[in-house]
Amino acid sequence: MGNGPLRVMGLSHHTAPVAIRERFAFDDEAAVRLLRTASKRFDVREAVLLSTCNRTEIYYVDPAGRNPEDVRTGLLKEMAAARGRQPADLEEYLYVKADLDMVRHLFRVASSLDSLVLGEPQILGQVKSSYRLASEAGTLGGHIGKVFERAFKVAKEIRNSTAVGEGEVSMGSVAVDLAGKVFGDLSQCTVLMIGAGKMAEAVARTLASAGVQRVVVANRSEERALKVAEKFGWNGTTLDDLPSLLDTSDMVIASVSFPGYVVDRRLMKAVMARRRFRPVFVVDISLPRVVEPEVGRLEGAYLYNIDDFNQIIGEHLCRRAQDADAAEDLINREIASVQRKLRELSIQPLIGRLRDRSMELKDREMARALGAMGDVDEEQRKILDAMATSIVNKMLHNPINALRQSTQDERDHVADAARELFGLVEEEKKE
Repeated sequence: MGNGPLRVMGLSHHTAPVAIRERFAFDDEAAVRLLRTASKRFDVREAVLLSTCNRTEIYYVDPAGRNPEDVRTGLLKEMAAARGRQPADLEEYLYVKADLDMVRHLFRVASSLDSLVLGEPQILGQVKSSYRLASEAGTLGGHIGKVFERAFKVAKEIRNSTAVGEGEVSMGSVAVDLAGKVFGDLSQCTVLMIGAGKMAEAVARTLASAGVQRVVVANRSEERALKVAEKFGWNGTTLDDLPSLLDTSDMVIASVSFPGYVVDRRLMKAVMARRRFRPVFVVDISLPRVVEPEVGRLEGAYLYNIDDFNQIIGEHLCRRAQDADAAEDLINREIASVQRKLRELSIQPLIGRLRDRSMELKDREMARALGAMGDVDEEQRKILDAMATSIVNKMLHNPINALRQSTQDERDHVADAARELFGLVEEEKKE
C-alpha cells in the first residue's frame, strides 16, 4: 500500500468492562498529545484517536520502512503510559484490525452499528470530533483522512436510507427508559441531572419528552447549567448544592466529565440517612464514572452504569435487526468500492516508478536522436516527442492494467515481475 497498511488498535464495550474503559479514556488535550507523540517517536504521520464512553481506538497508517509490530507495541506503550498504566493492563482487551477490516470497522462505528445502543446518534459527531483533533495535531494525512470522509458519507447514507437512526436513541434515552420501568410515571418524579454537556442535553430532551417537569441541572459552571435548564423551564445550579439536591431527588442521572467521584460512598451514606433510606435511582453514564461503585451497596441506593443496560439494549437490537441488516448490506457495497481504491493506492508508487523510469529512457533517447539529426525545428521536435511518449504509454498500458487488476493474492507476484522486467530492482536496492 502506498503509505503503508491501514490499522486500528483499541478496546471497546465488546472487549472491556467500564472499569477498564474508563482507565483508558482520553480527553481532547490528551488525545492531541498522544497523536503528536506517535508522529514524533514512531513516524506515524497519519493517525486519529477516537475516545468515547464505549471505546478508545487509534486508527493509523503504518509508516513505510518500520516493522508493523514495533509500531503497534510502541503505540500500546504510549497509550498505557499516557493514562499512568502498564501495557499489560491494556493488552488483553485490545483488538487490531488491518486494511479492509479496519475500514469496515470504522464504517460500522461511525454508523452506530457497533455501538452499545444500535442507532445512537452521538457517535457520528464523536468520530467527526476525533477527525478534527487529528487535524489539530497534524496527523490527518490524505490517506486516512479520505477513509474517514468516506465513513461520514456511509453513516449519513445509512441514517437516511434505513430506520437504524429513527427516534432518539442514546445512552441517555436508554437510562430514561430504564427509569420509566422502575417508576412508571416519570412525570411525578424529581430528577437531578449532574452535568450540562452534549450528552446531558440529549438526556434533557428525553426527560422532557417523557413529561418530566421537576428537574434540576447541576454543573460546575452555573452559567452552563442554567443554559440547559432554561430550555425546558427547569432550574440550574452549581455542584455546591449537591448534598441537598440528593436529599430530595427520586432519580439522579450523571453525565459529566470530572476528575474523580462527584458522588462518593461517604456523601451518599449521609444522604441516605437523611432520606431515611427512601430509595433513589442513580444512573452514571459518565466515563470515567463519577459515582463511586460502592454507592450501589448502600441500602436504598440503586446504581446503574453504562454496562448495566443489557436487557433494554437487547430488546432494542431485536427491534432493529432488519434495519441493521440493510445497513450492513450498504457497508458491504462500500467496502467493495474501497477495496478497488486501496488496491490502486497500494501499487500506485510502483506505477509511478514505471512511468518515471520509462520517461527518463524516452528523454535520454530523444536527446540522442535529436543530436544525431542536426537542425530540427520546434514543431518537428514536438512531433517526435509526442510520438515517443505515445509509444511509452502504449507499452506501459497492459503492464499497468495487470497491476491494477491483480487480486490481493496476486499483487506481490505481479509487482515483483514488473520490477524485474523493467529493471527497477537494482534502483530500489540503491535507495
